[in-house]
Formats: sequence, C-alpha cells, structure tokens
Amino acid sequence: MKKAGVRAFYTNIMDRTEIISFEPQQYIVEGNMVVVLGQEHQKVKRSGRELKQKWVQIYTVENKLITKMEEFATSEEVG
Repeated sequence: MKKAGVRAFYTNIMDRTEIISFEPQQYIVEGNMVVVLGQEHQKVKRSGRELKQKWVQIYTVENKLITKMEEFATSEEVG
C-alpha cells in the first residue's frame, strides 16, 4: 500500500469513529517482523455504538519502512 493509500485508510477510520482509547501493550521483534498486541475502545460517530477490541498487528519492516501490515481483531459492543 502506498503512502496515499495508508493515509486514506486512516482518514476513513477517523471520519467514522471517535477513538476513546488506543493501547499497544506488548511489542515482539524478531528479524524484520514486529508484532504488536493491544486493545482499543471506540465510538461509531453515526450510531453512537461503542466497541472494545483486542488486536494483534503484524508489521514487516524493510529498509526502516513498513512494507506490510496485517491485523487480527476481536470486537465486542459495550454501553
């Protein structure tokens, strides 16, 4: 994904949700792979629904740049 694609991806998220908390909790680094475990709490602007998620993000880094990112998450509605 190019810089413009990454920017559009995150802009879309920020336009639709209010991030209440975003907490990376653990970083695991092995070679050119970085695994981040964390959780977040967000509110959907249109509906007011609140969601809590636990997630794992896996980054591949080459020449000090992120070349690949994958995310796996579970969600639950709260409030």
